[in-house]
Amino acid sequence: MRNQLGINGATLPTSDLLTGIHVASASGFSYYEPRTPQLVEFDSQQGRRDIQAALAAEALEWLPLNALENVFSVTPNEMDQAAHEVCALAQRFGVLQIIVVPGAVVAPLSVSEAGDALHRLREIAESYGIELLYEFIGFPHHAFPSLSQARQVAKASGFAMVLDTFHLAVSQTAALEIRNMNAREIGLIHLSDAIVGDSSVVSIVDEDRVLPDEGGLPLSSFLRSFMDIGYAGPISVEVFHPKYKLVGPGKGALEAWKRTTAFLASVELPPNRIQEPERGLL
Repeated sequence: MRNQLGINGATLPTSDLLTGIHVASASGFSYYEPRTPQLVEFDSQQGRRDIQAALAAEALEWLPLNALENVFSVTPNEMDQAAHEVCALAQRFGVLQIIVVPGAVVAPLSVSEAGDALHRLREIAESYGIELLYEFIGFPHHAFPSLSQARQVAKASGFAMVLDTFHLAVSQTAALEIRNMNAREIGLIHLSDAIVGDSSVVSIVDEDRVLPDEGGLPLSSFLRSFMDIGYAGPISVEVFHPKYKLVGPGKGALEAWKRTTAFLASVELPPNRIQEPERGLL
């Protein structure tokens, strides 16, 4: 049975897209979550052929493209242009979903206004055969930084959500809030721990994000809550700590696999999420 684990391109910071696909599959992952600069690097006729051949050979599937950034931070014309460019890029590579990220806002923005903006982006995406997902960002300077607010925006626009364990922790989201959700609201989970140290959890930053059980976030509580509501979709490992730049792609992917599967086993995740790879590392 196929496992539901994927790896985000940011987790392998020294890897290009082609290498990332190979080491992700060799380590045991079933999915790869590309980032926009990675696709741009291979955006030629030969490059795209190479990527599609690698995906087929490794039996790896795409997760959504990460990401269409700062959707509430720029003018509508600027965002429309960015949406056309990113959607066209995703279409050329056969990536059928894109994550939209709210960004910081200067002036107050209502749920209705956000919904209107996302509806416009949805129309653009649909013209390319692309589905959009809305990522909840818990930083206080970003738009809609609580889970309840983000759910309202996602509901207003008809988007499934990307929930990130890091942002759930930063926003101090309670497990009960997750248990009050419907699993159909969630399209993807980003999984990371974070080094908190003597800092308050609300002050940690992306560069503090590490693999499961390398930090101090309440990951078990979050994952059990997802399980309790019946979420059975993909989980993508996404970390940003600078130390991973010192690790080669193959070693980095294998360490991500080992730590993630060990953590999921510790919270008794259903077996379809944890499947031993049949291939060794390249």
